[in-house]
Amino acid sequence: MTAFYNGASDELRRNIFLEDGILYVSEAWKSEPEYLSFFSLSRKRGVLEAKSLPPDDFLKRYNKASMELGNTQQSELQTYAAKLLKTAYEQNASDIHIADYGTYGVIHFRCLGMLRSYAQLPGSRVKQLIAVIYGTMAQQASTASHTPSVRQDARIARREFLPEKVHSVRVHTEPLECSQAEGGVGCLMLLRLLYDRTEAAGDLRSRLIGLGYSDPDVGKFRFLTERSGLIIISGPTGHGKSTLLKHVMEAQAEEAPEKSYQSIEDPPEYPLANVKQIMVTTGNIASDPAARGRNYIDSIAGAMRSDPDVLMIGEIRFPEAAVAAIDAALTGHAVWATLHANNGLGIIPRMKSLLNGASYAEPLEYLCDHNVLAGLVYQRLVPVLCDQCKVRLQNASEAWRREVLPAHTFERVKKAVTNPEEVHVRGPGCAACGQVGFTGQTVAAEVIVTDQALLGYIRAGKMPEAYEYWRAVMGGRTYVQDAIRKMESGILDPYMTELRLGVPLNFSHADVSGKGSL
Repeated sequence: MTAFYNGASDELRRNIFLEDGILYVSEAWKSEPEYLSFFSLSRKRGVLEAKSLPPDDFLKRYNKASMELGNTQQSELQTYAAKLLKTAYEQNASDIHIADYGTYGVIHFRCLGMLRSYAQLPGSRVKQLIAVIYGTMAQQASTASHTPSVRQDARIARREFLPEKVHSVRVHTEPLECSQAEGGVGCLMLLRLLYDRTEAAGDLRSRLIGLGYSDPDVGKFRFLTERSGLIIISGPTGHGKSTLLKHVMEAQAEEAPEKSYQSIEDPPEYPLANVKQIMVTTGNIASDPAARGRNYIDSIAGAMRSDPDVLMIGEIRFPEAAVAAIDAALTGHAVWATLHANNGLGIIPRMKSLLNGASYAEPLEYLCDHNVLAGLVYQRLVPVLCDQCKVRLQNASEAWRREVLPAHTFERVKKAVTNPEEVHVRGPGCAACGQVGFTGQTVAAEVIVTDQALLGYIRAGKMPEAYEYWRAVMGGRTYVQDAIRKMESGILDPYMTELRLGVPLNFSHADVSGKGSL
C-alpha cells in the first residue's frame, strides 16, 4: 500500500488517501497540478475513480483510514499501548497513569475523577512500555529517548496510535523515588487523553447548559462575549478549563463569523472549528524552557499583529504572558485565557504574583482597570449520580449510608442543604453506569463579571470587602454553593462532591475571602 503513494510529495500524501479503490482528495488540492499528475499516474495503476471532500470531512476520513492502516504496522508493545489508549477511551478515562516501581509496574485509569486499577506488569515490561510510548509513538518530545531520572514532556498525535475520537495524548514523565528500581529511580508516566470534540455544535447557551452551567451564569458568559477585556478561567488540572474555552470560542465563531478568532496554545490541545490555532512550540525548542517561554510570548505578540478580534491564550504561565494578555485587552481586544488558582477571586493574587515577576511595582493598578479585567471564572468537575441506581438519602438504610457517606460529611450535609428531601447518594451500581454509580460529570462553578466597585476594592487591597460585595450586592454564588444547589436537585453525591471540590461543604461559611492573600 505504501508503494502506491510513490511519486507524491509529503504534503500531497497528507491530502489524499486510497480506500476501496477510490482516491479521496481534499477539495483544497483537487485542482493542484501535482494532484492531477498523481491521479493520472494512479489511473495507470488501476484507480479509476476519485472523489473530493471538504477539508473538514476529508480530515475525519483521512484520520480514520490512517488509524486502520497503522493498526497493522505496529510493534507488539506499540500494539499494547494503542490498545491501552483504546480501552481508556472506551471507559471515558481522562488520564492513564503508568508507574514503574522497579520490580513491577501498575497502570491506572482516571475515570470521572477517580483512579481505577487496570493492570500490573513485570518490571522489565513496564520499562519497555514507557520507553516505546515516549521514544517511538510520541512527537514533539523534549529529548529523543526516555530517561527515567529526568522530567520529560511529549505528545502523541499520530492517528495510527489513537482512538478515532481522541485528538492527541499529552505525555509527561516524572522520576520516582524507588528503592527497588535500578539506581533507586523509578518512573511515573502520565498520559492525558485529549478528546476530539469537533462534532460539538450549537449556540453558547446550549453548550454551557450541557456542561452544567445555570441560566444566570450563561447570561454572564453572554455578556462577557459581547465586550472586550480579559476573561480568565481557572481551576485545577483535569477539571475542564480547556473544554470550556473550546466551547466558548467555537460558539462565538459560529454566532459571529464576521470576527477573526485566534488562539495561542502550547501545543494546541483540541481542534477549534473556525478558530486559527497558532502553534507555539516547534522542533527541539521544547528542550529549552527559557526559549519555550520566549517563543510563547513572541506568538502572542505575533497574533496581535495578525488582526484578531478575539484572542484565546491557552494558559498564562509566564510573567511576560500575563503582561501580554493585559496589553491585548488594553488595545480593545477580547482575550480569553486560563490560569491555575483556587477560586474566582483567587485569580487576582495569582495574576499579581505573575506581574510582580515582570517587575510591575503596582500590579493591581495595572490589572484592576474596568477596560482590562472583564471576568473571572472558576470551575471544578464533579461526577453525576446514575439516575437508575442512585439512592435517596432519607430512604437509605443506615448500613448503606455509613458505607457511602462518612459521618462528618453527613453532619455537614444536614447543615448545608435547605432541601434534604431531594439529596441522593451513590447507589450500588448497575448496567447503566457500568457498576460505578456515576454517569458523566458536571461543573461546580462561580462566574464573576467585574464592575467598577468590585475592582476598586481589589485595587485597594480590600479582598474581604470585595468578596462581601460580590456575594451580597452582586448576588455571587461560590462553586461550593453551586455544588450544594445541584446536590439538592439530586444529581450529586455528597461524599464525592466534597472529594472533587477539595473542600468541605461548609467551606463557604469559612474564610474564602482571600484575607492575607494580597
